[in-house]
Amino acid sequence: MTTVVPPPARAEPAAAAQPVRWSRPTELLIGQGAARQAVRQAGSDAPVGLVTDANLPEGFVDDLAGRAGKRLRRIELRPEDITLTTAEEVADALGGVRHMVAVGGGSVLDAAAVARALISRPELSAPIRRHPRPGLVLCPPGRRPVPHFTAVPTTVGTAAEVSSVATVRTDGGRKLLAGDVLTPNTAALDPAATAGLPRQLVLEGVLEAMMRLLNIHVLPPAGQCPGASDAELLALLSQLARSGAEAAGGERHGVPAALRTDAALFSARTVLGWTTLGRDPFGGKIWYLANELSALAAVRKMTATVSVVPVVWSRLLAGDTRFGDPVRLHTAWRAVWRGLGPLRLPADPVAGFRALAAAWDVPALPRTGAPPPGELAWRAVRAWGGSQPMLGAFGVAELTALYREIIDQPRPTRSPR
Repeated sequence: MTTVVPPPARAEPAAAAQPVRWSRPTELLIGQGAARQAVRQAGSDAPVGLVTDANLPEGFVDDLAGRAGKRLRRIELRPEDITLTTAEEVADALGGVRHMVAVGGGSVLDAAAVARALISRPELSAPIRRHPRPGLVLCPPGRRPVPHFTAVPTTVGTAAEVSSVATVRTDGGRKLLAGDVLTPNTAALDPAATAGLPRQLVLEGVLEAMMRLLNIHVLPPAGQCPGASDAELLALLSQLARSGAEAAGGERHGVPAALRTDAALFSARTVLGWTTLGRDPFGGKIWYLANELSALAAVRKMTATVSVVPVVWSRLLAGDTRFGDPVRLHTAWRAVWRGLGPLRLPADPVAGFRALAAAWDVPALPRTGAPPPGELAWRAVRAWGGSQPMLGAFGVAELTALYREIIDQPRPTRSPR
């Protein structure tokens, strides 16, 4: 008698991790003449909306306006006055245009992006304006046609010209918006647009781009993170650091056009490349903590950032894994250290970062007039805590102690170059 032995039961495969996605819709125009070409492409017989920073040189803006076609709607914004109401007014003024061109720094480009989202879905105003939560507002696919969006950045480092996120100021603080409708279709990285940018702001922009990478690299990947993602991120960190070192070592009154173009392109690559593959886009804590400090203390975002980083990194290196992985921080700082070349900073990330901020003249938080730590903590938890992934792991008491340390820490002294 033949015994039939059944085949072994096939083990059910473990649930596969979701594949990561990578898609970037923005076309880049790079180099001298890029802004003119981008505006010329937008110009047609259909109405064109031109949104500009009111502080830009008239000659540069007039030259671009002359290439935008005959039916031009021109809107000037003052960055210091931009709020959600501003974006709503821009959306109303540009209803029906087929092309929208925004020329300015991150706040102007963000205002244009938010206006485009409101053209698509006017009802978005309500959750953005809602006080005070959520800090993050997701923009779903639009219901109405939106204009083609061309961005011409006049600063370096924000990457607003290629980003699918934008910030907007409301009565309750700064809100963060995310969605494909915010992403420009075309970005022009033209050194003519950044010709008047002081060296200090170029360096702050380079450091801002570096912080985008450092903020996500210290966290263990949240999904399937290809090795190429870490490799590109670390290489890009070194390239940004090298660009900053070259800018810092040059003439005090300006940065060469080629170097500004490189820095702008490296900054754009922090968003356009695959450095974010398999990572939690909202996991890094520094931006959210610095956002509240910047808003309440009325200081520039990089002043707030360089104040937050040493305290957060100190806690990370002491073993608080909510802020990241100490090994990954050391790895990332070595990439920065290599890129800086002759500017040999301390190998310790905290001491090294403090020295870098001082060497690049990033202003420190003023010693007087700092907001109360408890109020900062309350605002941070209110906007980004609770069930949200940003600061949901922290309570008000814990963040009050953290902000107190940020405010009381010694101010860096400028290092010689």
